[in-house]
Amino acid sequence: MVNYMNFDQLKFQPLTEENLKAVHDLFKRNEQFFVIPLEFFKRGTLGDEGYDPELTLVLNDPEKDVPIAAFVAVIKRGYVKKNCYLKACIVDKQYRRQGIGSKMLQEIMSRAKLKLPWYASIGYADCPPRYWQPGIDLRHTDLLFFLKKHGFKTHALRYNLTYVLDDDKQPASEKSGYTLERLKPDEFEAFVQFVKKHFRLGFWSREVQLSFENDPATTFIAKDKDGAIVGWATHSGHFPGSFGPTGVNKDLRGKGIGGELLRWCIWDMKQMDLKTCTILWVVGATRKFYSKVLGAYIHPVFYSIRRRL
Repeated sequence: MVNYMNFDQLKFQPLTEENLKAVHDLFKRNEQFFVIPLEFFKRGTLGDEGYDPELTLVLNDPEKDVPIAAFVAVIKRGYVKKNCYLKACIVDKQYRRQGIGSKMLQEIMSRAKLKLPWYASIGYADCPPRYWQPGIDLRHTDLLFFLKKHGFKTHALRYNLTYVLDDDKQPASEKSGYTLERLKPDEFEAFVQFVKKHFRLGFWSREVQLSFENDPATTFIAKDKDGAIVGWATHSGHFPGSFGPTGVNKDLRGKGIGGELLRWCIWDMKQMDLKTCTILWVVGATRKFYSKVLGAYIHPVFYSIRRRL
């Protein structure tokens, strides 16, 4: 049954602590493929560094006073400039095909345009360090064509890999003369500096810090005989079961250290009673590596999608 809205009654509220759970429930009711726990939904919305209450629109049913639609956007600085990103958008099934989503998207873009320079753009999902997906999941066909209708254009394909967690054997604590262990709180600062120094491109030094919000931290490190960090692997920073980023000093690659750190993360996920591992935003030959080492498979596939504001 379709419930029709009077457009004169469209009064948007911001996303807040008070309505967060109700909005999360809205997503759970309507999302077919990808639902994250409430705590991680909160981290990625209210806890996002780009959170702006003016760019979070929640629409309630005027009679029942429960959310029936929500659009969440953030503003973040990329490598060169600031842009706007849609992190989530949903309209309850029984209220669709009335123009509510179009009205909310136009409102988001109008508000973002006032906050950004004329050349800024709006994209969907790919907004590190706190992101859930590297673009629009191609299984969301209705959302893909909704955004295209509003002038968004698709760009590069991006890939996640999925691995079914079926091995609960604890890995070795030593590999090729290097010690492997979980990162401790008193090592957080030194670890971030290590990532900044040796892996300068991208947002990795900020992404790895998401794992510090878990208790215990979900990062494993490799140390040399002097106790210096030489590599790491992180999981469940973006959502439970997510894997990445990971890296090993260039001169130590090929010794199996990265593979063993990966296995520590997989083992740790199993202790959390997770069923699958999602390897995020995998590029180039790395896809072949995960396929060969784990038997991971490409799933799902995404498009980078955006338009000028």
